[in-house]
Amino acid sequence: MKPTEFESFKAHVAMLLRDLPRGMTADLTDVAVAYWNGTKVVGAYLRDNGRIDEDFDFDENAWGNWRDEFLTWFDSPRFSERADLKAAFVAGVIPVSLPGGLWPRRL
Repeated sequence: MKPTEFESFKAHVAMLLRDLPRGMTADLTDVAVAYWNGTKVVGAYLRDNGRIDEDFDFDENAWGNWRDEFLTWFDSPRFSERADLKAAFVAGVIPVSLPGGLWPRRL
């Protein structure tokens, strides 16, 4: 059943991402992905080359902007391994307790 509220959608994304290796993203739109930082789901914008540009709050605002795209993703989830995100985890530069930011990370 498709979620009708953001909290249920976010919980579903979190459940899927927690089970994947670090460095994987849920490819929600052409320009926005989500990843599990160890404690919560974080949204991130992509650059033209597919690398992470900067984090954003994965919240009701994002849901309001991309609800249709998020629900399309829900019907057919897509995931990618992102070398830049994986390298950031390996280097220990992903803050698990701080909100967003810190991109681009120089690795």
